[in-house]
Amino acid sequence: MPSTTRDFVGYGEHPPEFRWPGASRVAVSLVINVEDGAERSIARGGPADDLGAHWIKHPVHPTVRNLTLESAFEYGSRAGIWRVLRILRRHNVRATAFCCATALEQNAQIAAALVRDGHEIADHGYNWDTHAGLAPDEERALITASRDSIAGSTGVPPTSWYSRDGLNRGTRDILAAAGFMYESNSFNDDLPHFGTGMGASALPVLPYAGDTNDSGLFTQFPTATAFAGHLCGTLDMMLTDSRSGPSVMNVGLHPRLIGRPAYATALDTFLSHASKNSAWIATRSQIIEAWLLNTRQVPAPARSGDLGTP
Repeated sequence: MPSTTRDFVGYGEHPPEFRWPGASRVAVSLVINVEDGAERSIARGGPADDLGAHWIKHPVHPTVRNLTLESAFEYGSRAGIWRVLRILRRHNVRATAFCCATALEQNAQIAAALVRDGHEIADHGYNWDTHAGLAPDEERALITASRDSIAGSTGVPPTSWYSRDGLNRGTRDILAAAGFMYESNSFNDDLPHFGTGMGASALPVLPYAGDTNDSGLFTQFPTATAFAGHLCGTLDMMLTDSRSGPSVMNVGLHPRLIGRPAYATALDTFLSHASKNSAWIATRSQIIEAWLLNTRQVPAPARSGDLGTP
């Protein structure tokens, strides 16, 4: 008997051989994380303010409302998102927006602009909270509530799900029952695949990535030039890799970070580079659709006790 139900093989040495639309070898998924206003905060009744993805690391009084920290998150929804959307319009590309329901509830203009510009709407949770360890009924209630709120804010149902800290054992079954098209809580491949839940349901999985994410702007990428070089280098590797078959490159964007003037040029530079090298910049649902069409994949059988990884 195998010692684990986890799959360490995947596509192996020979992934499926096909090309994305336009004969592109690399599909680029731009992800806008719409979280600002949904982070944990004392102002909204939380026990502490959220320090996630910020340069303000050590508040003097962690249980006292920190107005300066709040203002850093507010930058994303007040200014950063609009700079990001302007750049995407200039390059005529579409992204997938991982939306927290509370963030859209507090800024209807963002919800309207995302739909107006043709960006895909995905579910990032009701608040920018962790879900690990939740009981199935509690997780189901939160997922359903965020799905319905986001649909109410945008007029369209969210296509996918990505939670802050990943999946529980039955999350994919909940997502399938809730009508999601695919999910993104994985980091295990350069191509989509099918993940299994604890029951008979199976959803396509489009893995995300943490290394090509602007959350590194305050650590390993001290300048826009450094981040742009990292993104362009990643794309170049995927384009010239002797590994056969296509790949997906994820680019994680947070308006409170990449929306800063000092960093926004990194996005502009990368999009110009991707266009010159014939990358297919697409929404995540478009990538899933193209993968299904070209590979004619079918769901893998569910395995009892599986944690949800394929």
